[in-house]
Amino acid sequence: MLLMKAALLRLGFPYSIALMAALFCLPAAAAAPDDVREWMGRMSTALQELNYEGIFVHRSNDQMAAMHVRHLVDEQGEHEYLTTLTGVERRVVRASNSGFGSIPKDDAEGIGRYWDSIEGNYELRLAGRDRVAGRFTQVVIVKPKDQYRYGYRLWLEETTGLLLKSDLLDASGGVIEQVMFTSIKLLDESEVTHPPVEPAKPQPEAGTVASTEEGSGVEIDAWQVGQLASGFSLVDTHQAGPGRPVQRMTFSDGLASLSVFIEKMSEGDKPFEGISRRGAVSAFGVIVDGYQVTVVGEVPEVTVKMIGQSIRPKSVEE
Repeated sequence: MLLMKAALLRLGFPYSIALMAALFCLPAAAAAPDDVREWMGRMSTALQELNYEGIFVHRSNDQMAAMHVRHLVDEQGEHEYLTTLTGVERRVVRASNSGFGSIPKDDAEGIGRYWDSIEGNYELRLAGRDRVAGRFTQVVIVKPKDQYRYGYRLWLEETTGLLLKSDLLDASGGVIEQVMFTSIKLLDESEVTHPPVEPAKPQPEAGTVASTEEGSGVEIDAWQVGQLASGFSLVDTHQAGPGRPVQRMTFSDGLASLSVFIEKMSEGDKPFEGISRRGAVSAFGVIVDGYQVTVVGEVPEVTVKMIGQSIRPKSVEE
């Protein structure tokens, strides 16, 4: 799903969001915390290990778009091939080792490594059964404990735990953004074939520094974030270049994620300052010592503003 989110952004949709046999599920009132944890673990495993293809719809800002996705896993990692089915036809390919916008390699443990953060910052409960794309699902409600993150309503396929539908919820429970499969097929090994694609340009690996001209760009670890919302931690860094080097730092609490982009301003550049929001995506821009600092993520406006206002270059003494 992280890959799908990155691909939606690439295709021009809001940032967003990387979704048979019935199993008996306990009602929400009788569900123990371990039951919810097991379901979330199954979801994480399914998203990283299953091969599938299907059609999903993405709804945001009262606009809806349909896409075909083919998700494959092999020894190189995860691969997603997406094609728009509405509007202008566009295609995008994402891989777990493709650098900028990819799944952080350190995330191999899945949602388990973030469980303390998730339990500390969200209330989770099972909320009965439903059907999505003709398959029985377990519904999971994820409610934030503070104002710095959104809530979620998740529909997990009962047999596999695969995420078939997700609602991103505001503080009042209203749906900000929705992704839902209308059809999905699990693929066996004989069906795991990669569609032909144009060769991708080489990308520097996540967490490394691309070659840049001396004195240009932003050095990794040269900046510090003074204030983060509870539970958020640094999960990935990346620097793209050499033309216009941009440093990216990605933070996550296990469910929500946001990125900080830092780029040296050039003469004639139009600065982005203040708050902007489109659907689920909030952005905050500020100029710091001649650098454009932008914080973007599927989090409330208050979160990106708090983080953006706390970003400073590290002093020489540090």
